[in-house]
Amino acid sequence: MIYFIGIIVSLLVQWLKGKYGTSSWKTLGILLGVSVIAAGIYTYLSYAGLWEITAQVLVTAGAFYTFVIARFEK
Repeated sequence: MIYFIGIIVSLLVQWLKGKYGTSSWKTLGILLGVSVIAAGIYTYLSYAGLWEITAQVLVTAGAFYTFVIARFEK
């Protein structure tokens, strides 16, 4: 699931880069900040015992979107 978090962070940073048109140094700073925040959330959810259920919900939502919703979008 760490890879899943990394993918989400990468997509978010790429979206922010496109939205704000940041330079490479600013993009690296944004990447660092978002990564630290994501790591903090993951650590909190892990120690609170909520990570397993959160991961299951994310995987189920992603699979549902991929196999059902994306087929019917125009």
